[in-house]
Amino acid sequence: MTDYQELLQAARAHYGVGAAPRVSEAAALLTSLGGKTFDYSRFAGNLIDEYVDSARVVAAYDISDPELLASRSLPVEREMMEWPPEEDEDSYDVVFTKDEELWNVIQDELGGMRRAIVLLEHAEGDAGAVGNFRVAGFAQWLRETLWAATGVVPRDPGWPDESATLYEKAFAMHGRPGCEPDPID
Repeated sequence: MTDYQELLQAARAHYGVGAAPRVSEAAALLTSLGGKTFDYSRFAGNLIDEYVDSARVVAAYDISDPELLASRSLPVEREMMEWPPEEDEDSYDVVFTKDEELWNVIQDELGGMRRAIVLLEHAEGDAGAVGNFRVAGFAQWLRETLWAATGVVPRDPGWPDESATLYEKAFAMHGRPGCEPDPID
């Protein structure tokens, strides 16, 4: 067993997940966490960024469980978004399309710890294996859980805190000390 496999074994025990290196297994894990398939193509322009290879996205999942997301959130995430959120009283005089209006709601939920969206990419040369994932929203626990399950160090590390020592070791083992991000050029 390699050092990385030993690290993953410890991480899987810590996060309480089994191995899920295949897209179908990662999808089953997300479903078990309350994830529902999400038609990301409608909002690809909003979700695809420098950490996502749009040509490799094979699945998207939406977790809309504010109690779950808040209960697993890190203190730094709650501080960043002032949990619990204040009601937004803003009104707009701008006319939005239905998709723009819906994206505004989704964006508010992502920023308010009421929703997380996960994009799964397939691996280069193996359409059935997870090659990367991107978590949109305040859900660092989900990034770390997906890393433990899939074994894939994501391009976007999110905002790990000092308790993420296993996660940080994974980045170091991949030549990215300190959980450095690795955007697509």
